[in-house]
Amino acid sequence: MNNKMKKATITFLLSIFSIVLFAQDFEVPKNYTLSQAEDYAQYEEDILKCIDWLVQTPHNEQASKRESANSFLLAWLTGSPNVTIVLKEEIVTFIDETTPELLMIFLGGWTKYTLESDGSKDEVSGNLAGIEAVIEYYKKNKDFLPKNKNVEKYIKMKNKGKLKDFVESNI
Repeated sequence: MNNKMKKATITFLLSIFSIVLFAQDFEVPKNYTLSQAEDYAQYEEDILKCIDWLVQTPHNEQASKRESANSFLLAWLTGSPNVTIVLKEEIVTFIDETTPELLMIFLGGWTKYTLESDGSKDEVSGNLAGIEAVIEYYKKNKDFLPKNKNVEKYIKMKNKGKLKDFVESNI
């Protein structure tokens, strides 16, 4: 095995190991309080970990914790003064009764983008981040989720480099 292959293999193994460790690291905060603007800021790191955990953890594992994590994210997002998400029917076409979890993943992706970009209100980038999180989650969990033609369409658009154009034309 040459040095490039060794480095690639080690990098790959380290990334898998760090994802597993990171996913196990998150615990949903207990007895959190979200009544004033300052309350939301103190949970931003927990929200980022929550989003990563939701996307990285297989859909068929830890159902109870997933439910708690979704509730925490939704409660935080509902009152957060720093994150505003605008849902466009033309963009969130993948949301239906068979895959309701995709909405939470979309919201999480947009939220993560906003928090990591100093509160950006850019709707194109927020929508892209949300869709890309959905694509990542969907691809990882294809064996556990019903087929979603609209997510499949977004995967094709992304592969062809046309996803951003689509989002821009629908905002």
